[in-house]
Amino acid sequence: MSSSDGDGGPKLPHDVAVEILKRLLKRLPARSLLQFRCVCRSWRSTIDDPRFVALHSNHSALDPSNRYLVCLDFGDDLDPVQNTCSLFSNGSLTLPFQSQIEIPFVTPHPNCYAVVGSCDGLICVSEISSNGYGQMMYVWNLFTRKHRAVRLPGPKQQNLSMEGARVVQGFYFDAKSNDYNVVSIFLFPDLHPFCLRNGKPRVEIYSLGTDSWRTLECEVPAIRLGKRAVFLNGNLHWYATNRKRLGFGSIASFDVTGEVFDEMVLPEEMLDDLDIDSTHLEFSVAVLNDLLAVFISVGKEAAHSDLNSVCSVWVMRDYGVPESWTKLYTFEVSGQALAFDGFPWNGELLIDINFEKRVSWNPITGQFSNLPLLANSELVPVVESLFSL
Repeated sequence: MSSSDGDGGPKLPHDVAVEILKRLLKRLPARSLLQFRCVCRSWRSTIDDPRFVALHSNHSALDPSNRYLVCLDFGDDLDPVQNTCSLFSNGSLTLPFQSQIEIPFVTPHPNCYAVVGSCDGLICVSEISSNGYGQMMYVWNLFTRKHRAVRLPGPKQQNLSMEGARVVQGFYFDAKSNDYNVVSIFLFPDLHPFCLRNGKPRVEIYSLGTDSWRTLECEVPAIRLGKRAVFLNGNLHWYATNRKRLGFGSIASFDVTGEVFDEMVLPEEMLDDLDIDSTHLEFSVAVLNDLLAVFISVGKEAAHSDLNSVCSVWVMRDYGVPESWTKLYTFEVSGQALAFDGFPWNGELLIDINFEKRVSWNPITGQFSNLPLLANSELVPVVESLFSL
């Protein structure tokens, strides 16, 4: 039975009032909730409660207005690193960005940075030094403006050096352990610097919950360097090498709960799209409408010595079933499609042309749109989150 206040009116039980408050607050943007923490102690306690943080995150993931694309310009060997990023709404990258946010951890050259991945509003960024192996990585919540600096593991023996090491990483949430993790695959290349084929790689896993690294003893497929991992169905995915088919041939996967690597062999029909006489080949893995997808770009010489790219998109309609691979789209791009940023929530395909400009391709209309983005910037999908670091 409810009690009465000093004026004799009815008063809700405390737990009911808190539950109603949570249902109202979960609909608000993170920026407002951070301000409302100052209203009173009970509101601060409610908003900081990990259960409410998870409730708000789940609601944000379902609300398109809470989805964004973050454009980070980390520069290159010639351009300085920018200390701000642009936040675009879920609608279109052709519209002006909503805001610019300071990146709190960037430092000048000789270091640069690469995005490892994003998960539930958190962005993981790894440092890349001039010798190829950075010392630090960062987990950042741009909505709370908080980040955590994490030192990458050093050599296991004192007489070894990490200089020249290459690393492939993936950022993910493991529902079983209720923890965010980073898997890092270290390679010390000698003969072939672009893929993991030389000796046994070293695998380390970082736990955000315990703020610690541990070594994982396992076999690792020949993962190609230089590409961001894709998360789907409890697995991270990278493309892997196969010397029999122009260096391409499978998708490497990592089961984040079982902590084992595996490979998905690609069908011959897909590999037939690869042309040994082409001027360039690009092969990327992505997620399209909750399906594992593969993007293939083959360079062709066009009239007047111009270069065009014939592109195709394949999807695995039944995850884990090789026979379910289906070619979804085929189209031609003016110029060399040298990189592929995947599909944002609006379903358009983002492509890097000649490392000079970014375009989006609408699969419904078949139209291309130039994007106001620097060629060397990185795009990261995020949802609003209150996760504390």
